[in-house]
Amino acid sequence: MKKIFAGMFLALSLLAAGSSANAADINGTQVLTFVGDTSDFGSKFGSGTTNKTFAEKFTFAVSNAFDLSSAIISIALKTQSAVDLTGFTLTSSNGTNITGTKSTVGNTQYFELSGNTLASGSYTLTVLGKITGTAGGSFGGNISISAVPEVTTTAMMLAGLAIVGFGAYRRRRQDAGRVNLGNVAMA
Repeated sequence: MKKIFAGMFLALSLLAAGSSANAADINGTQVLTFVGDTSDFGSKFGSGTTNKTFAEKFTFAVSNAFDLSSAIISIALKTQSAVDLTGFTLTSSNGTNITGTKSTVGNTQYFELSGNTLASGSYTLTVLGKITGTAGGSFGGNISISAVPEVTTTAMMLAGLAIVGFGAYRRRRQDAGRVNLGNVAMA
């Protein structure tokens, strides 16, 4: 009898955990992990989520100025697995707000967004939508960032190029003067 109650308790515990895990899929927040300068992200919604709206958030922080490019995509599989993407934005604690541009081709929806010379700080990508598939749906995305050289780095590079250019100019002038002196000595 004790084993039966223990088994029933375990089954109820697993059922409750499964239900809460399914509910946690809606309106979640995840921290992005970058491999090099890129990160993949997305969400999957199971059955029982049809006609629910979502606001999935993906957070990351960057310590230097950077450029950003990101896109999300959702492909509907008839009426079984489908998500209607309604928004894609990038926001930051310092006031940056970039809205993505939506495109639809057949059963495929995607959003793109990009930003140049963004300040260091904490950022959040937010994906908004509604689950329309009878068995749920999903979307996936990618984000790429690239460092923007600091002003002092650019200034030092330009100064170095100017020094190399001046050295080449002086060498040409000296070589041209030697050729002229050689012509005078022959005469």
